[in-house]
Amino acid sequence: MSNSYRLERVETPPSLKDKAYAAIKQAILSLHLEPGTPLVESELAEQLGISKTPVRDALQELEREGFVTRIFSKGTYVTDVTLKDMTEVFQLRAVLEGLAARLTTPLFSTEELNQIDRALSASEAALAEGNVALCSERGQSLHRAIINKTDNQRLVLIIRNLDDHLQRFRILSDRISGRLNKSVREHRRVLDALYQRDAAAAEQAMRDHLFSVLHDLAMPEEDLDSAKTASQAGQTVHV
Repeated sequence: MSNSYRLERVETPPSLKDKAYAAIKQAILSLHLEPGTPLVESELAEQLGISKTPVRDALQELEREGFVTRIFSKGTYVTDVTLKDMTEVFQLRAVLEGLAARLTTPLFSTEELNQIDRALSASEAALAEGNVALCSERGQSLHRAIINKTDNQRLVLIIRNLDDHLQRFRILSDRISGRLNKSVREHRRVLDALYQRDAAAAEQAMRDHLFSVLHDLAMPEEDLDSAKTASQAGQTVHV
């Protein structure tokens, strides 16, 4: 690297706007701020213990990312979750993550697959105990392992760009009766294909799994509304 030009070291701590952005976004992704929730700058600023200016800047960034909707003369709201949104994201994710499963099939060591196996066993145990959050988190180990193992960085970047939106959909799907039981079985099919070194089967199993989740989310509107509001954990935002 040429020494003719040197960049200054960046040591600036996160700004209040960055902290507000991270806190509000996490509340949206975790559904602590439910789809359709009004976002009042003064209330958010009071909860966060900061002025309204960084909150306003954070909301503008979240609006650009599609997590916040501003309606003229009415206010700002958490962007609703629509069937069209979910369909678009899951269609893309099924194709892309299916490809990632196919590409990584020959790359996993037996011990790495055994680690995934143990995580899925923990997911199954958590489900049996009624611990939905832990079941879901452990089940995601399979997805994370495949994405982290992918040697196509452009593919990884595209998949991760969909992750934030997918997180809200995943939480909604976890609230649907019987969905986690299906996911546990579908994760096992993917892992079995990886153990067998069957790349085509791994790709198909991953696609089938994600389309299965989409199918369960594509329910009558009143049922989707019930899933959106079930098991609310409050709406307080913390930095």
